[in-house]
Amino acid sequence: MIPFSVNAVRRLAEFDAHLFLSINALHRHFRLERLVRGVSFTGDGHFYIAMALVLPFLYPEQGRGFLLTALVCFAIELPLYWVLKRSFKRRRPFKVVQALAPLLQPSDEFSFPSGHTTAAFMVACLLSVFFLAVSAAAYVWASLIGMSRVMLRVHFISDVMAGVLLGTSIALLALSITGH
Repeated sequence: MIPFSVNAVRRLAEFDAHLFLSINALHRHFRLERLVRGVSFTGDGHFYIAMALVLPFLYPEQGRGFLLTALVCFAIELPLYWVLKRSFKRRRPFKVVQALAPLLQPSDEFSFPSGHTTAAFMVACLLSVFFLAVSAAAYVWASLIGMSRVMLRVHFISDVMAGVLLGTSIALLALSITGH
């Protein structure tokens, strides 16, 4: 008899694959590839650098707080992200569900957690603290980045959910470290 934990993990993996296939079935009905690529591109890092350069000039007090806390976030996130990727070594969806090829070339071999989602939720959390008026838009944007990674066929939903939790946790930790 297989232990409960192995069965639970197997069922979770099957559910994850089912969700992945269901979400990617949208491509048959709608021409979303260009839109999804564009959304994902906003999470590649260029946008974060632009915010870090512009916000302190436009809003000196909040912008500097945002910049300092974002630097702490990324100092924590980047090494932790690589340790997690190398520890879990979860294969990308297109390696598991070979019926669907990826719509872009991922930056690394493994999928868990989603780095784009982690960074997007870190930034969304910081924006909601330092620029409350953009909270809803920031979280919608971060969610769309996570969903785009699934629709580009480079992440499972659980990779994205782990990114949501990791990004939010790191942001809260960095806010605590910086005293905000």
